[in-house]
Order: sequence, then C-alpha cells, then structure tokens
Amino acid sequence: MSSKYPLTLRQFGLLLLCAAWLLPGLIGHAPWKGGDGDHFIQLWQLLQRGGTPQADPATPPLYYWMAAATAWLTAPLLDFPDGARLASGLFVATALFFLARTARALYGAQAAWAAALGLLGCVGLLVRGHELNAYTAQFAAAAIMLYALARLPQTVHSGWVLAVGAALMLLAGGAAEALLFLVLAASLPLLLAGYRSATAWRALALGIAGALLFGAAWLALLEAQGIPRTQALSLQRWLGSEGRDPFYFPGILGWYAWPVWPLAAWALYRERRHWRTPGIVLPVATLVGLLGLYAFAAHPAEEQGLILLLPLALLGAAGLFTLQRGAANALTWFAVMLFGFIGLVWWVYWSAHDLGVPTRLAVRLTKLGMTHVGELRPWTLVLGAAVTVAWLVFLARVERSPLRPILVWTAGITFIWVLLMALFQVPLDRRLSYAGVAEELVARVPASECIQTHQVRSQQRLLLAYHSGLQFVPAGVDCKWLLIETRRREPVPHIAPEWIKQWEGARPGDRSDRFHLYAHD
Repeated sequence: MSSKYPLTLRQFGLLLLCAAWLLPGLIGHAPWKGGDGDHFIQLWQLLQRGGTPQADPATPPLYYWMAAATAWLTAPLLDFPDGARLASGLFVATALFFLARTARALYGAQAAWAAALGLLGCVGLLVRGHELNAYTAQFAAAAIMLYALARLPQTVHSGWVLAVGAALMLLAGGAAEALLFLVLAASLPLLLAGYRSATAWRALALGIAGALLFGAAWLALLEAQGIPRTQALSLQRWLGSEGRDPFYFPGILGWYAWPVWPLAAWALYRERRHWRTPGIVLPVATLVGLLGLYAFAAHPAEEQGLILLLPLALLGAAGLFTLQRGAANALTWFAVMLFGFIGLVWWVYWSAHDLGVPTRLAVRLTKLGMTHVGELRPWTLVLGAAVTVAWLVFLARVERSPLRPILVWTAGITFIWVLLMALFQVPLDRRLSYAGVAEELVARVPASECIQTHQVRSQQRLLLAYHSGLQFVPAGVDCKWLLIETRRREPVPHIAPEWIKQWEGARPGDRSDRFHLYAHD
C-alpha cells in the first residue's frame, strides 16, 4: 500500500475491495437513531454555535471539524448528513493505510494487506465505521502513532509522525490515549534492544517533545477561552463509577474482533519463546495498555473500542502466514458458508418485501413497520443481483495463497454489507430515522408556530427539529402545540382538558418511543 511499489492488477482489486467496504452505507440515508444520530446532533449544534471548540467531552473538535469540511465540500452533491458521514470513511481509510504501513515495518511487505484486510474483516468495525462516529478520529490517530512507534529505530522522521499522531489524538478527545502511547514509546527501550540506538533516541525525544509542546499550547488556548482543564482533556470519560464495567471490552472482543483475535492468539503461541521482537512487544503492550486504561471508562460503549482492533489486526497479520493448512481452509470455508447463508437470508427477505412471498414473512415485515411491502423495486433487484454475481465470480477466481483465508472472509463480510444496503437501505432509513415523524408534524403544524415538548428526549427533539425545520421549546412556554413522548407501556401523562389530541404515532415499527401531538386554541 505504499507509493514505492507499483500498483499491480491484484493490488488494484484489493483496493476496489476496500472501497466496496468503505463507501456503501456512508451516504443515502438520514441520521439514524443511536450513535449516528447522537454525533450528527453534536455536529449540528457545533455549527449553530459558529464552529468553536466545545468543552463537552462528547464533542472533541477534530472529528467535527472534518465532518463539517466534508459536508461543505460535497454540499452540491450530497445532503448534509451524508457529506458529514464521509468523515468517518476518511478516518477509517487513514487507519487502514497506517496500519498497513505498520505491518510492513514490523513483519515485511507481505503483511501489509493481511493487516488491512484483517481490520476490515472485524465484525465490530462494520457498523461503527459506517456511521457518524467521533471515535473514528481517535482510531486514525492511534494508527498513526503505532506506525511511528514501529519506525522509531529506522528514521528520526518517525518522531515527527509520533508528535503529529499525539496532536491529532488530543484534538480527537483522546488525551489519555495519547499519554498512554507516549509512555509506551518511552518504555520500548527497556524492552527492545533495537530501540536503544541513537536514531531511536533522537526520534523518541523529538516525538515526545513535540507532543508535549502541542499539548501545552492547546491547553493554554482552551484555558484562555475559560474551558476547565478537566473538560479540555476529556477527563469526564474516566470520572464517575455509575456505568463503569472493567470487563466490558474484554467481554465483547470475542465477536467484536473476530476473526483477527484467533490469528493473534496463534501468532503469540508460535512466538512464545521468541517474543522479544517489535512485532510482538509493540502490539501486545498496546493492547494490554488500552485494556487497562479502558477498565476505568465511566461509560464504556462499542464505538469507543475501535482502537483495540489495531494491535489485534497487527498480530493477526503475523499469525496468518504461519497458519496451518487445515485451519486456513476451515476459516475460508466457514466464511463462504456463513456469508452465503446470510446472503440467501437477505434475498428471502427481499422477496418478502418486494414480491410479498413468502406471505407470512411479508406480513411480519408489515407488522415491523416496513412500508410498501409487496411493491417491486426494479433497481434494487438489479443492484442486488450485480453484487451477488460479483461475489460469486470472486469466489470462483480467488487464488490459493496465504492471504486467501482473510481475503475470503473480508470479501464475504463486504458482500453481505453491500447487499444489505442495496436491498434494504431505503426501508431501513424509514425504520431508523425520525424523518417520517417530522413529516407528520410538518403536515399539521404551521411553520410559523412553535411546539412545546414534554418528556421528549434531547436526541429525538433535535432530530425532529432538524428534519422539520419547526421550533421546539421547553414545556411551559406559551405555544399552541404540545408534543409528548412516552416509552414502552408508559401511560400518557395527564394534561389539561383544553389540549386536543391531533396526532399519535412513532417511527415505523417502533414500539419503544411514541409521540403524541396536542393543540389548543
């Protein structure tokens, strides 16, 4: 993946596979409920405030600056949420590039694609890498810092890369992660003889000094704006114990980091007697350090754990090329059968949605809130068929090589993701966004009038405001309209008799959130 090496037809095909993984799902839909909606609201509020850095640790500036830039650059072609979501794709692509360079530096040229494909094949990255997710900025910064650490003994310029990575990590809200990587860098000479050379010492000094100078300048700038240091360093991520779970991330890695963690475990077993090498010490120390740090996370969540995939993907690349033939074939055929079955399931659901066959499944989809069930969408059929044929052609032509197991796995997970987006992105958009609810409000509430809200949670209120363009105000403000949100089995609160119900509804198929619109003269 380096410009020093000519781009062969095989490498071009691998780049197309990466692009096929990255692009579908980034565009073509409104902000969805959950993390995608949360980060979109953070961006929208930031732009309404004029783009100034916000002290809230949930809004580290780097990601939102990039999202605002991609949204502005693509404004003639894409809707605002789609353009903003491209920032996630750019950060994931950056992480892929630097991870591949790191694998090349640690294990040789053949490991570069193995690491990149292993990372793309991780189950935990699939959804989180395609939504508005501020943690993708930390993900990219961590990959840059890992590359710098791998190159410290080879060039002084790696010190500059380390400093830049630390600066980006700080801007991404990862002050604790940046400090962890710097401590790891300072500790490497104690573990590895190759890091005690004059080149490594100069690069290390340059990187740490540059990172500390930038950090001091950034803190001084924020303090000059009256932002407390605790918030400037995003320390709220580690304060409080109400939601703390030290075993959260170790508990999810079994599926989150599949299939690279078995390959990583095999690499560690193979090198158990010769572990004092950068290819083992660097990723293991990174993984252990991050797991130790994240044991103190106040509110651990999947989207925060993307960084954990980087060291595991590196070790997985090391283990792939020593994998025994039986294990390699088992992974290959498991991928073929698993993703072939999931693809078949997607087509059965498409048949139920577009053709109404099987009938019982079509009825079930209608009950789940899917709209236009039984209406054929020709372009969806064409796109889905093209994706399926492309996957089948790939399976027929893929060559036997040490890279084959992870290549087949990543091509398979890409196939089911692209097929899902081709067949169901529009129905999923109706199901997961608040655009439909906003349309109902716009049809009833004049644009010049406001709506007071009661029990409407922040994300829902702000997404409805974005989609509808209506003004939502707190309860008690003199408005003709009132919107109430209730949760599952929660009764509608008692309101004064002068309020007359005008509408009641929810997102299609949503049984947890329900909205009630009232008006009075």
